[in-house]
Amino acid sequence: MKLLTVARDLQRRKARERQQRFVAEGVRTVETLLASPLHVVGLLVTEALRQTERGQSLIATVDARGLPVQEVSEEELASAADTETPQGVLAVAEIPTRGLDPAPVGARYLVLDALQDPGNVGTVIRTAAAMGVTATVALPGTVDVWNAKVVRSSMGALFLHPVVTMSWEDLAAFIGTAGAPVALWAADMEGVPVDQLARHPLPPRLALVVSNEGAGLSPHVAAAVHSTVSIPMAEGVESLNVAVAAGILLYSLRGGTIVASPVSRSS
Repeated sequence: MKLLTVARDLQRRKARERQQRFVAEGVRTVETLLASPLHVVGLLVTEALRQTERGQSLIATVDARGLPVQEVSEEELASAADTETPQGVLAVAEIPTRGLDPAPVGARYLVLDALQDPGNVGTVIRTAAAMGVTATVALPGTVDVWNAKVVRSSMGALFLHPVVTMSWEDLAAFIGTAGAPVALWAADMEGVPVDQLARHPLPPRLALVVSNEGAGLSPHVAAAVHSTVSIPMAEGVESLNVAVAAGILLYSLRGGTIVASPVSRSS
C-alpha cells in the first residue's frame, strides 16, 4: 500500500487503532518525531519543502536513516493532512506500546476523564510532561490521543511522555494494587481550595483526575476518588480551561507538602 493511501486512511480513529500507526504534520512536529525513539514508517514531502533550508536539513536526516520518502503534490498532501497548511511534510509513525509499571514511591499520574477537545488534550499532555508526571492515563470517552490535532498540540511531548489508554476497571485495579496503592484525587469546583489545604506530606503515590469541563466527573470516577481539590478564583469567574487548571494543580501537587481533605460520602 502506498504511503499516501496509508496516511489518508489514518485520518480515521479505527484505522489508527487497527494499524497502530499515526500521522504527524508540519516541520517542527516531524523534526521532533525524528529525534524521538518512535519508529517512523516514512514521510510524504512536497517539492516546496525541498526548496527551503530547513526542509533540506530534514530530508537529509531522513535520507541518512534510510527512511522511505514519497514526493507528492500540495493537493495530495492536503488530502492526507488534518491542517490546511501542513508545511509540505507529513510523517507516518508507529504508535508505541505503553503500559503502567508498578507505581514507585513519588509517582504522579494524570487521569483524563472523558476529555473530548483534542487541542486541550494535547496541551494537557504537554503540561503533564513538563511537570514530571510519571504517566498520563486516558479513560474511555477521551479523544484518541493519536488524533493529528492532539499530536500537534502536544508539541512533541506525546512522543516521549507515557500516555496509556485504558478502561476504568483496569485503572481501578492498578490504583488499588496491594502493597503500593495510589491515592486518587480529582479536580472539582466543589473540592477543597488548594491554598486552604492542611500542610502534610503528600501520599507516596498520587493520581489526579481532570474531567470534561461541562459534564464534570464521570459517576464511577466520582464514586471512587479519595479527595477533591479546587483552584480559588476571582468572583464572577466560573471555571478555568482544563489545561490551565491541570497545570496549576500538577505544579501545586508535585512539591511534597499539600494534602487534600477526604471526600465526604453520604451513606
